[in-house]
Amino acid sequence: EFHELAEIPDDYLEKISRDSPESLLKLIAKIIAAFLHRLNIPKEEIGDFTDQIERRDFTMLFEHFEAYDVQAERAKGEARGKADSILLLLSDLGPVPEALRERITSETDMKCLNQWIRGAARASSVEEFTAEYLPDLKEA
Repeated sequence: EFHELAEIPDDYLEKISRDSPESLLKLIAKIIAAFLHRLNIPKEEIGDFTDQIERRDFTMLFEHFEAYDVQAERAKGEARGKADSILLLLSDLGPVPEALRERITSETDMKCLNQWIRGAARASSVEEFTAEYLPDLKEA
């Protein structure tokens, strides 16, 4: 969790920066690069981050990762994939109204999205799906 790394005291990071041999800094940079690569961080960002370590520039090292929550991003991607699947199933049944499209793509609750996928797979029309799972939308 990078947001926890941002809480490391500045004087501790300064001591690591000052007292660590260059070979250790390079090793740390390689390990962190491998870790970040597995998290699908863009190569340019990985390079910038590891260069900062090798230059002994530990000031604000983890700051730009504080707002990047890998789990949250993964959940958003999974929700978007489920929404896309629902829309694909519904589009096979007919035109999907924009209001319905927006409502489906804005949903983040996985339980709800899973229920909608099953419903879209069983529905015989977009209207049937809407009436069953989003009746408030039908009335609007």
